[in-house]
Amino acid sequence: MNPKILELVPWSAEMPALPQTILIAICCLLFVLALWFVVSETRRRKDWVAVYAFIGGGLAIIYEPLGDMLVSAFYPIRGQVGWIDLFGRQIPLFIGVLYFWYMSIPAIYFLKRLERGLTPAALWKLYGLTTLLAVGIEVFGVNTHAWIYYGPQPFVLLGVPLWCPMTYGSFLVTISIGLQLMSTRLDRKHHWLIIFGVPLCMWGGHCATALPTAAAMFSTDNPLWIWTGATATFALSLLLVHVVSLAYCTGEKVALADNQRAAWRAPAKPSAA
Repeated sequence: MNPKILELVPWSAEMPALPQTILIAICCLLFVLALWFVVSETRRRKDWVAVYAFIGGGLAIIYEPLGDMLVSAFYPIRGQVGWIDLFGRQIPLFIGVLYFWYMSIPAIYFLKRLERGLTPAALWKLYGLTTLLAVGIEVFGVNTHAWIYYGPQPFVLLGVPLWCPMTYGSFLVTISIGLQLMSTRLDRKHHWLIIFGVPLCMWGGHCATALPTAAAMFSTDNPLWIWTGATATFALSLLLVHVVSLAYCTGEKVALADNQRAAWRAPAKPSAA
């Protein structure tokens, strides 16, 4: 056990007013744009999958305090415009709003790309773009002190521990495949379960990939073990994308008709004698 890391939480830090205002404005703007995309996809698909995914993305915020503890991150409480307060951590409004679109729109777009045919190269490109987006958000947030990473963080660039954005890209992949399975394998009358399935996919994807680094940081202050844990996090994140590319990315179009479950599971009709 490494008790020192628990002593490094910057409880007295203050949330900077201007960066917080900027983040709230940007996240709310993207919320509106995301809502427009959800409505558009709902009309096109003629089902409620996108709406349920959007709601589920917002519900996933319950995990944020635990995820912050796992990666040793902290949102300053003093001066914060709060959203929820769980497990002794207060989560700001801009993160609460962000969850709705960040945890759903990539997965909804994943379904749309499958309809046109998704190749392994295209999946890796999407993963790279979402990871770069996460890095960009992190660079702004960390360097304006809207949130703080503490403890012996490995692979730090521009103040950002790069292993963290890798896990964020990974849980977008698990949400995407989870949403695809739920939208195609469940009867339409059970699609409402997506609301709870999206948070579960997010929590599992993040915890599974972040755990090696978190376990090392909470167990020792030895840099060798911490960097080894972070390397394992990188490897698991990349392995996840590779496995999904093998399983889903054939380049063939996936029919998502009115009855998606039937389109996915119906056996081929026997040929005429």
